[in-house]
Amino acid sequence: MKTMPSCILYSRDEELIGRLIRISSSVAALQPIDEQADLEQWISQFGDTVLLADLRAPNCLELLASIRTERPMTVIIAIGAERSDPMLTAEWLDPYATTNFEPERREFLALLSKAVECLKLRQKNRLLEEELATLNARKAAPAPAPRTLFSAPLQNFSSAQRNFDNIEKLFDSVVEGLVATARVSRAGIFIKPDAEEAYLFQAGTRCLAATEKLSISSGDPFIRWVEMNTHLISRKTLENVSDPQERGMLKHMLDSLGAEIIIPLYANGRIKGWIFVGQRSTGIPFDIADLEDLTGLADHISTTLEKALQYEKTALQKALAETLLHSIPFGIIACDESAIVRWFNNAARETLQTEEKSVIGSQIEVLGSRIADMLRRAIGKQEGYDTREWTDPATKLTLSAETRCLMSDGECVGAMMMLRDVTGAALLQEKEEQLERAAFWNELAASMSHEIRNPLVAIKTFSQLLPTRYEDPDFRSEFSEQVTTEVDQLNHIIDKINEFANPPAPVFQPLDIRKPIEHAVTRIQDSFGHENLKIHLSSDESALQINGDAASLEECVYHLLRNSVENLNNRAGSRVNVTVKSRDPQNGNANLYIIVADNGGGIDASVRDKVFSPFITTKARGFGLGLPIAKRAVIDHNGKMEIETSDGGTSISLTLPALKKASE
Repeated sequence: MKTMPSCILYSRDEELIGRLIRISSSVAALQPIDEQADLEQWISQFGDTVLLADLRAPNCLELLASIRTERPMTVIIAIGAERSDPMLTAEWLDPYATTNFEPERREFLALLSKAVECLKLRQKNRLLEEELATLNARKAAPAPAPRTLFSAPLQNFSSAQRNFDNIEKLFDSVVEGLVATARVSRAGIFIKPDAEEAYLFQAGTRCLAATEKLSISSGDPFIRWVEMNTHLISRKTLENVSDPQERGMLKHMLDSLGAEIIIPLYANGRIKGWIFVGQRSTGIPFDIADLEDLTGLADHISTTLEKALQYEKTALQKALAETLLHSIPFGIIACDESAIVRWFNNAARETLQTEEKSVIGSQIEVLGSRIADMLRRAIGKQEGYDTREWTDPATKLTLSAETRCLMSDGECVGAMMMLRDVTGAALLQEKEEQLERAAFWNELAASMSHEIRNPLVAIKTFSQLLPTRYEDPDFRSEFSEQVTTEVDQLNHIIDKINEFANPPAPVFQPLDIRKPIEHAVTRIQDSFGHENLKIHLSSDESALQINGDAASLEECVYHLLRNSVENLNNRAGSRVNVTVKSRDPQNGNANLYIIVADNGGGIDASVRDKVFSPFITTKARGFGLGLPIAKRAVIDHNGKMEIETSDGGTSISLTLPALKKASE
């Protein structure tokens, strides 16, 4: 990004401006200016330059005559029609060169390159002349009188900086303090914002209008010089810069800012910007001791700005965090280790129907005894969390709360509660439960009607025939046997329902998981005399101990095996594999795995999503209670059950927590 033009094009002909800018782009950046006042201001601020002057522009010849007199270092290229009166007059002013309105590209580039080099040589010569004059004047000058520090105390600067919460006001206060402390006529500050790639004017006093529009890119030669040299720049010490080109660049920057001194500002070891000051209000030049004082003042400003920028970043992060917490759809309540409320978001305010100002800074009891009790219990409790649900008597809302201890460097600094209004969810759950209960009773009624109707039909039929065939002894014998069988079937149905509805309480004790599995396999083999069925039981040699109820686990595995065997239906190649193994996950909690897999046709697609619901079955006779009973047993043992089924067979995996070793 070019921040200061190396060449100026004074013209109002847009076609000419566009053509020359395109031609010269590889050599120099042309800054088009179409007003006389703007041209005078640019030359006044930026000093000598290469000026391409369109003789048709307003008062162009008068301006060239004035510039030739007041700025003899300026390199002028006059643009006009050959042998025209304006061109003849311009040649009388002795410009560097002349050209027509449609110059040939190569010739124009060569001319412009030579003009730029000529300007650089003129500037170097002038610098050498000024340095020689300075040396001669210094030899003849008397010794300086003793001096004191700035008459304005540093407190004038420090007291002005009370705006950490507003970075723009802080920049203004820095400039005001700088003016009051250094007693200068002009001061300003440039800073590179984090989101920008350039250094921008932030604040100033009596600065030039063009200065406020400057944008210095990070790759500008001035920035690179400051990064390499890390000291202030002043007109008084320019002679100490050995490279004439660098001296010219620094002087150009001082001229552009209308400054006597430029002092870099650093933050986190990198250049963050700079301050610049003009002449003293008294007109007395700065001496070396003044430069040292200004350097110390700049260090103070750098520290202040670094803290302010860090404060701004922290404040932004805090604002983002607060916005995020306030936008969370559930309530957040936080208290310190003394149980004093320190945070209370909008969702918590709406749920508890209380105002934030009446809560913040108060003891947690202001939110009610339940919330206070949970948070006080959480304070100091380094592990785990507490979850409760209750209905608030005042608001009639059903609330769910979870508390955790807040830790910092291994110490409790307070507690946090996540509060949810689950009234709608509770009502929805209650409705779902009602629907599930209705579906349960419908399924039960359908299954019961099918299972009970057959025995009742048989009993009714025999009862209707009894009066006419009572004398038949064979009929009476058959009647007695049939009725007894059907009544037994009815009792069996009732027993199954009672068994499912009122299971015995499990009795947990350490046991080898293989024992109940082996008993279940034996029962299946005794119940089904399928000659084509093979049941293969395998287990690893690791510890297979579990804290469980042997009868419940045996019944669980029995029902899984029964489902597989009935599905296989004694067809050739029928096989059921029962695998038992253990594993120690990364979290340190050992688990036991029981896998029952068959090579049958899989679970019917119509009931796959409801296999754990009672009374769901595809069998002609049966209640569909096997898998529900098995899953309940797994849940009672804090385990989980997973089913994978396809046309190639079904695999049911049980995961159960293993018994911890005594050494643990």
